[in-house]
Amino acid sequence: MNATSPLMVPVGTPRRVFVIALVLGGVGLAIGSLLGHALVGGLFLVGLVLGVLNNVMTVRSILKHTEAGDPDRKKFALASLRRLGYISLFALVFLLAFRPEGVAVLAGLAVFHLLAALASSVPVLKEFRKA
Repeated sequence: MNATSPLMVPVGTPRRVFVIALVLGGVGLAIGSLLGHALVGGLFLVGLVLGVLNNVMTVRSILKHTEAGDPDRKKFALASLRRLGYISLFALVFLLAFRPEGVAVLAGLAVFHLLAALASSVPVLKEFRKA
């Protein structure tokens, strides 16, 4: 993959999910601040950012491993495991460093992945309805 490779490509999560995640992060931060728990809102935003980072790294990994023409599944699996390990490690550090509010990081990750799964399944469901 070269330096001019796009950040996002047709494979992966649609851009609107990133926009929705950004808006949700802002709303979570605002609500948390209004309720006197700005840290919870900030940690929720951190979880959403970790989800975005994981998604972008996944797309880049897919591109890198398919550019070769004959992707090595073992290398791809190890790269995925390493990436998920780093994301989990960062989430765990926030979880432990900011107990009990740190659970908001996991909530942010979960919300992002739920959004990404829904965004990926909607086109498939539309195709099923046509058939």
